[in-house]
Amino acid sequence: MNTKIKEVKHLIDQSDALLISASNGLSIAEGYNIFADDDNFEKYFGHFNILYGINSLIQGVFAQIPTPDHQEFMRKVHQYLIDDYQKTEIFAMLKQIVDQKDYFVVTSNADTHFQLNGFDPGKIFEIEGNFDQLEMQSPQWQKQKQRFDQFVNQYADKKVVQLELGIGSRNKLIKQPLMKAVSQLPSWNYVTLNMANEIMIAPEIESRSIALPGDIETTFKDLLKENK
Repeated sequence: MNTKIKEVKHLIDQSDALLISASNGLSIAEGYNIFADDDNFEKYFGHFNILYGINSLIQGVFAQIPTPDHQEFMRKVHQYLIDDYQKTEIFAMLKQIVDQKDYFVVTSNADTHFQLNGFDPGKIFEIEGNFDQLEMQSPQWQKQKQRFDQFVNQYADKKVVQLELGIGSRNKLIKQPLMKAVSQLPSWNYVTLNMANEIMIAPEIESRSIALPGDIETTFKDLLKENK
């Protein structure tokens, strides 16, 4: 693993920019698991568990429950993920890894945690919208997508690390399209951080890819140690 950490650190150091992609695994590393019936879920949503048998945030978002109660559930989602949110060490370390490099973020996380941790809102594409009223296909979402396309075009011939954080192995929304993009851009490299059972790299980019299996927080710490 130390050799791979050194290789990834070198790739990042030598890159012109980073394309960061993120999904639920990054949120879980922060302590926010939208699929879990954990203490946070009971604190914010226990009432809905009693009334409707809802036992996860994501289940409640899509549940067919009466409109007033669903509106109240969504207000609680906003409170939990956004209003009461405190910056986390995970994002502080990610900002250190990015350092002064240009970057762009593509994420299916709807919690706006990149923005809340000081990442530039103009460099984020929330591919499924967010819980702060950004709707898919809205003019604002279209602008995000346009800025993402501009980033890819700008760096098509440059050295870019596509840094994938906590995206499931079968993900077709972000993972597969970005692996395809890397396959078509010979100067780009692909680095994936995830639990070992969720690691998957397309064969056509294997020679330009590195997998760092394990806990994302621990991997971030290892990468930052290489800075010292």
